Amino acid sequence: MNDPEANGHHKLLNTSQYRAAVALARAIIPQGRRLPGAGVRAVEASERLAEEMSAGGAMLFRQLVSLLDWLAVVQTGSRFQKLGPVQREEVLRTWDRSALMRWPLFVLAGLFKSTHFDHKEVYDAYDVEYDKGGPAEKVRWVSQVHSGDDWDPGEIVECDVVVVGTGPGGAIVGKELAEQGHAVVFVEEGRLYRRDAFKGSVLTAHEKFYRGQAKVASWGNTMVPVLMGRLVGGSTAINTGTCFRTPDWILDQWCEDMGTDELAPDRLRPHFERVERALQIGPNEDKIIGPIGDIVARGCEQLGWSHFKVNRNAPDCDAQSCCDFGCPSGARLSMDVTYIPMALERGALLFTETKATRVWIENGRAVGIEARTVVRDHKIHIRAQAVVLAGGAIPTPVLLQEQGICNLSGQVGRNLSLHPGAAVSGLFDEVIEGYKKIPQAVGIDQFHRQGILLLGAQGGLNFAPHMFPYCGQRLTDVMDNYDRITTMGVLVKDATQNGRVRPGLGGEPLLTYWLQPEDLEKMHRGMVHIMEVFRAAGARKLYPLGHRMPVIETDADFERFRKRRVGPTEIMWTSFHPLGTSRMGANPYTSVVGFDHETHDVKGLYVVDGSTVPGPTAVNPQLTIMAMADRAAKRIGEKLD
Repeated sequence: MNDPEANGHHKLLNTSQYRAAVALARAIIPQGRRLPGAGVRAVEASERLAEEMSAGGAMLFRQLVSLLDWLAVVQTGSRFQKLGPVQREEVLRTWDRSALMRWPLFVLAGLFKSTHFDHKEVYDAYDVEYDKGGPAEKVRWVSQVHSGDDWDPGEIVECDVVVVGTGPGGAIVGKELAEQGHAVVFVEEGRLYRRDAFKGSVLTAHEKFYRGQAKVASWGNTMVPVLMGRLVGGSTAINTGTCFRTPDWILDQWCEDMGTDELAPDRLRPHFERVERALQIGPNEDKIIGPIGDIVARGCEQLGWSHFKVNRNAPDCDAQSCCDFGCPSGARLSMDVTYIPMALERGALLFTETKATRVWIENGRAVGIEARTVVRDHKIHIRAQAVVLAGGAIPTPVLLQEQGICNLSGQVGRNLSLHPGAAVSGLFDEVIEGYKKIPQAVGIDQFHRQGILLLGAQGGLNFAPHMFPYCGQRLTDVMDNYDRITTMGVLVKDATQNGRVRPGLGGEPLLTYWLQPEDLEKMHRGMVHIMEVFRAAGARKLYPLGHRMPVIETDADFERFRKRRVGPTEIMWTSFHPLGTSRMGANPYTSVVGFDHETHDVKGLYVVDGSTVPGPTAVNPQLTIMAMADRAAKRIGEKLD
C-alpha cells in the first residue's frame, strides 16, 4: 500500500526505498497502549544519522531497506511496503527465527530504535524529562584548557611531565605530580564537556563522548562491544560511578603470580583510602535506589543470599538516570570535575582535541611526545622529563605498536581481558520506574568468589529498547510495561586473558577475544541466579537478554532454560572494562612495565592506566586504576626529584 507521507524526495533514499523504510519502521516499532509508534520521524532521523556515520553508513542503510523490502516477496509474494500490519508482523517473526535474516533486521531495527526512542515524544509518554543538562559550571580553571588547534604549531611546549589521557589513571597521576610542584601538561584526544552538554541523549553520547562512536568491538567466536570514553575525564565521565576496591583475594593472586608483594592488600590500602576520601565514595541512599532495592532484598533474603548497596562516587546524586551519557547535575565526582580541575588550579595545562602520535626518544630515554590536533591536523611538540601514557587498555598498546617501541617482551597488546557482561530483565506487578532511578544501585555477591558478580543494570528509555532484541508487537508489549520491568547484569571474571589489541585499518584498533567454555558456563549460571532472585521476589515474566532467547513465564520454562547449553552468539554481550595489555612485572622479557610503571625498554616512559592492571579484577575496575595511579605518582615523583 502507498503511504501518503512517504512521497517526497530524500537525500539517501529514493521514493520507493523511503516508503519501504516507513513501513519497516512502523512494523518494527508499532503503536502501543503507551508507546508512540515509529514512522516518518524515525526514518528521516535515521537518514540523517546514517549520513553522519560515513558514506558506508548511508550505503548500508539503503541496502538494508531494499533487502528487507524485497525479501518479503519470498515469503508473501509482495514487497514489505505493500503488506498489511498483520502480514508485516508475521514476516518480522519469520526473519527473527532465521539465522541469516535475523542480523540485517537487528541492525536496521537498532537504527530505528536509536532515533525513535531518543526523542521528547517518547519521554513525554513516560512522564520523564527529556532535555537535561546545564547550566555550565563557572570555574576559573577553564583558562588552563586549550584546544590544540589554538596553539602555535611551531612552538615547543616545555614541562616536567606530559600525561597522555585524562581518565582514572592520567588525571590522578597528573594532579598528584602537579601538587608535588611539577609542571604538568595533559594531552587529551577528546573535548572538555561540561554539564550543559550532558543532556541524557544516547545518540549525542555515542557520537561525541565514546571512542569510535561506541562502535569498538572485539571479534572472535562472537562480537563483544567494548565501550570507552573519549573526552576529558575518560570513561569516568560516562559511567555509573560504581567504585569497588579490588578484592583482597584478587590482589593476593596477582602477587603470587608475579612473585611480589608490591600490590598486596595492605600496601594498596592507603591508596584506595586516599582516592575514596577525595571522591567521597560511599553506598547509595535508598531514595535514589528505588524499588529494585526492595526486589533484590526480598528475593535474596528468601534464598539466603548476600546482597549489598553499590558504592559510588556520587554523594549528591539526584537520580537523573543517564549516568552513561554524562552527569547533567555534576553530582558524580568523575575526573573532569575533580582531579583534572585540581591539577589545573595548580598550574597544569590541558590540551584537548589533541592526539599523541609518537613518543619523543633521545638516547633511549623518553623526552616528550609528538601530537596532532584532531580537527586541523596541526603538529604539536611537547618536551618533558617524563612521559606518562594513560589513554587506556586499548589506545595505549596501539600507540606503542604503531611506533614499534617497548615490546622486547612481545607482550604489548596481549593479555587483554574484557570482564564480559550480559543481563536479565523481570516483569513485576509493582511499579518500578527504574528509568527514574540510578542504573547500578544494588548488587549480589553470593557467587563472587566463583567469578560471578550480579549488579543492577536498569536502562533509560532511550537505551532500553536496545537491551531487548525484539521487533514488532513483542517490543511494544515490553515497552508498554517498562514501568514494571527491572534489569540486573551479570559480570564474569575472564577465564583467560586471551585477547589481543593491534592497530587496525584507518587508525581504529583491532581487537580479538575468544570467550571460553568456562566464561559461557558462568554467564549462563549468573543469568539463572538472577532469574532465581526475581522469581523469589514475585516476577511474572523473565527476559534473558539475547538472540532467540525464550521469555520465561512458567516453572517448565525456567527448568528448560536452566538446563540449556548457551552458545557464544546467543547472548547480547557487552564490555566496559578492558584491562591488561601492557603487562606489569619484574622481568623485561615477559612484561612491559616494572612495578614502578616505567617501561623496561624506554626510561622516562611510564604507563598508568588499565593496560597495566595485572589481570581481571572481578569488579568494576575504575577504583583499582585510580589507586594504582595514586601509587604510581609517588614513584614517578621520587624519580623526578
